[in-house]
Amino acid sequence: MKKRERQAIIRRVIVNNAVHTQTELVLLLDREGLDVTQATISRDITEMQLIKVPDENGRTYYTFSSDRPIDGESKLRRNLNGNVIDMTINNQFCLLNVLPGNGPVIASLIKQMNYDEVFGVLSDDSTVLIIASTIDHAVQVRSKLAELGAE
Repeated sequence: MKKRERQAIIRRVIVNNAVHTQTELVLLLDREGLDVTQATISRDITEMQLIKVPDENGRTYYTFSSDRPIDGESKLRRNLNGNVIDMTINNQFCLLNVLPGNGPVIASLIKQMNYDEVFGVLSDDSTVLIIASTIDHAVQVRSKLAELGAE
């Protein structure tokens, strides 16, 4: 079996199960008909950028780093607070003037949020340009960022 196929199965298993250990993942994959070693799983976990996060009981399980919108939201909140000079809207564009050095980080965090209203994000050292799908979406994005502390 090719690595891509194996990793697709791993993705499905991780999405459908709370997998707490590599050994548990090996056993679940065995049930799927995959005979893999823990060493192979370890490499796949690294390559797929799986992370362990705590559940409500404090027990950790594997998930995808991109599946953590709450963490992304808190990072975005921290980076917006005190770094946004002003925020304006013009048609479907939302422009943030930020303190020098913060543009790329804030733009990246906005992209990671995967807002449906956002068509694209561009930045330089001290500016973030958010291109919304519509004028109404630009207003919604501005409101979301304001709630997170952009004003």
